[in-house]
Amino acid sequence: MSSNERRRFCCDADLALIGYDGRDAARDLAALRAGGPRPTTRELIDVILAEGVEGSVVLDIGAGVGSVHLALLQAGASRAVDVDASRDYLAAAREEAGRRGLEKRVEYRYGDVVELAAALPTVDVVILDSVICCYPYLPILVEASVRSMPRLVGLTYPRDVWWMRTFMHAYNTTHALVRSPAHYFIYRHRTVRRLLAEAGYAEIYDGGIPAWRVAAYRRN
Repeated sequence: MSSNERRRFCCDADLALIGYDGRDAARDLAALRAGGPRPTTRELIDVILAEGVEGSVVLDIGAGVGSVHLALLQAGASRAVDVDASRDYLAAAREEAGRRGLEKRVEYRYGDVVELAAALPTVDVVILDSVICCYPYLPILVEASVRSMPRLVGLTYPRDVWWMRTFMHAYNTTHALVRSPAHYFIYRHRTVRRLLAEAGYAEIYDGGIPAWRVAAYRRN
């Protein structure tokens, strides 16, 4: 495979490379139930809610235990599609949706959103919470995410600052040495903004914490 060729993530062995964090699903579900969403996730939820979600269809890519789409459903969104490369996370999100009485309003899809995009329904809101940092091909991920021209796109991802890049490099090196699939990518904010601008979106929010950015975009 050449360095410019995109690897397809379309079977269990390949999907494990981008869904490896599913091994933490039980821990993350317990954390959600004990203390609610992580601070950056809570901030993202609040930003999207401020734009209005009544009656909206939500596409939550790499949704983990479902923190964002479940909160949006409880706030008035009509239904959600949860796309994840981890069966463990899909099971945890389904369990939590059932506990909240929302399971009939969520559709679950296992796989890579780039592979599945053409078959996904039209949506109003797209969420990528701690997702782009796990995916090696940012342009096609953005393209697939906004394929149906949603009204809003919300993201969280690591900040492109030197100490985060140093940490991520050490993390990736350590995991490579033990043959772990874990690998993180840090994309520059200007690259994310440019790709979304080219797709027809303007940034409406830029916040977060020192290590992680929370951003939201509205279709022009």
